[in-house]
Order: sequence, then structure tokens, then C-alpha cells
Amino acid sequence: MSIINKIKLNYNLKLLDELINKQQDEDIISLLRETKQKNKDTFFHLLKYLNQKYSHKPKAENLFKNKLILINSFQLRDCDYLTKFLKFYFKKVNYQFYLDNLSDSIAADLDRMKVKHFPKQIDFNHMVEFSDFFINSILLDQNKKNCFMTSNSAFFESDNKTKYFIYPNTAIAYFFIHDNPLNIFSHLKEKYSNTQMALNELCNMEKSLTSSQKNIINHHVLENRQSWDIYAQSWLDPNVLSAYRGLAIGNKEFSQRPEEVLTKVIFHLIQAGLKIEVDYESIGEFVNDNKFIPKEFASDISKKEKKLLINNINKKVLQELEYEI
Repeated sequence: MSIINKIKLNYNLKLLDELINKQQDEDIISLLRETKQKNKDTFFHLLKYLNQKYSHKPKAENLFKNKLILINSFQLRDCDYLTKFLKFYFKKVNYQFYLDNLSDSIAADLDRMKVKHFPKQIDFNHMVEFSDFFINSILLDQNKKNCFMTSNSAFFESDNKTKYFIYPNTAIAYFFIHDNPLNIFSHLKEKYSNTQMALNELCNMEKSLTSSQKNIINHHVLENRQSWDIYAQSWLDPNVLSAYRGLAIGNKEFSQRPEEVLTKVIFHLIQAGLKIEVDYESIGEFVNDNKFIPKEFASDISKKEKKLLINNINKKVLQELEYEI
């Protein structure tokens, strides 16, 4: 960084400190937006500093007027029915929002900023260190629009409990959409035509990161999905459910009682603070025109394969979600 840029950065950091001390949230946001447009490197340091000093504290609850709502599933395509409903419903009630895949949004934002502080590949260590930076930068761009993001990352917190995947001040709700691991295994076996590869992915035997990113240009964002049971446990944790207003929905519920479930989704969003109305007629219209068809897979699962699944999946998670293998 040049001497002139260091002087500018120090000036902006002092200005930011003054605004933080006075809790002038609107001025803080204006400063961030201005620096993001004019000097991306200064913006990086300002937002990082803000996150460390202020963003996650209780008094900063209203710093970002718009918020994050996560839609999570182990297989990202299981988010499709809910996201399709939300797009339909919000159009009906004239509600402005932003919807995208979280990895795609992070990568696109990094591509635009072109800051030198991030490598081409964003791995788990980067997500632990900078998830608040990534998400807050996206919220900043969307102004007052709440951001609905699909993801298949497991929830995490750092060992010292200072870093999280998402933060209570900016994430107001999440949906965890789950399916029987037997169905997922069947799909993966059909996809790979190989039992071991299907088991590897379901149970994360190779301890690998995944990617749900569709548009890879310069940055590639990897996700820490973990195994099916660890992934599910992370979002079913009572503390996480309470802190982030989580709602777990089984795939089969979309076919068994769709109107009831989708109505529950709208009430959940209202309780989280969204200024929307409950339009029963629109919910019924969507259900009538968009029947949820459970995915049926042709591949047979042998007793030996079922035994492998039973031996590699946490039985308590299966019981909690009322699944059998």
C-alpha cells in the first residue's frame, strides 16, 4: 500500500471509530458504500475492522437494515421447491428481495472487487476468517433488500467461539430442508454408478469440501458440507435453531401437506421481521399449479449397502428426523 493510501486508510479508520462511538449506523453504511465504489482496498480494511470492533455486538443489531435468510439442504436441488414458491409468493405480494446461491454471490462480489487479499480459491479457512466480510459486503450492495441465499454448508463456529458461519445480527432466519439419506444415497449411486463413490459423498469419507457454485469466473468458493449426519446435526442444534430462527422441513412434507408447510414458512418469515402479509389464496394457487413430486430412484439398494449406511450414519440423527434405513 502506498503512503498516500495509508494516510487515506488511517483517516477513514479514525472516521469510522468516531461513527462507531456515536452509533451513527446510517453514516457507517454510507462510508462503506462510498469506499467500496472508490477504493476497494480501503473498503476491505474498513469492513474487516468494523466486523472485528462493532458489527457483531448487540448495539449493532440494526447496522444493516436488510438481513440474510439462508435456505439450506445437503443436496442443493432440494432447495428448488421452496425458492420457487418464494419467488412466486413475493411477486404476488409485491415484495422486493434478492435471491441467489451464497457461493455464487460471494464469488461474483470478489470478482467485481478484485482485492488482492483473497486467493482464487476460497477454502474453509477463508470462510471461517471472512464469512462475515463476504456476507456483509453482499448485504451492503443490496441496500434494503433482504437476501435469500441457498447453501449446502454445515453451520460452524471457531474453537474460541468468535467466528461463525453466520451471525445473529445479520441472519434473521434459516430453513433446513432435509431428506432421508437412503434417498440421497440412491440418487448418488444412480449418478455415479458406483456404491463406494455414493457412500464417500454421503458420509464424506474423503473429508473433502464441496462446491455448489454454478458460475466460476475468477473465484471458486468451496463449502464445508461435511457428512449428511454432521451437516444435519449442525442445523438441528437447539442453540443454532434458537439463535438463528431455524425451521426444519422434510422433503416429504412438501408432498404430504404442502399448503400447511408453505403457510408455516410465511409465518416464520413474518416472525423473523419481514413486512409481508399471509395470502392464503396465493399459497393455494401455487400448490395447485406446482405439485411437489418426490424423486423416485431406480437403483436397487442391497442389504449390504444398507448395512454400510447404518454403520456410517449417526442413529440419533436418523431418529430425530424419523428416518429409517
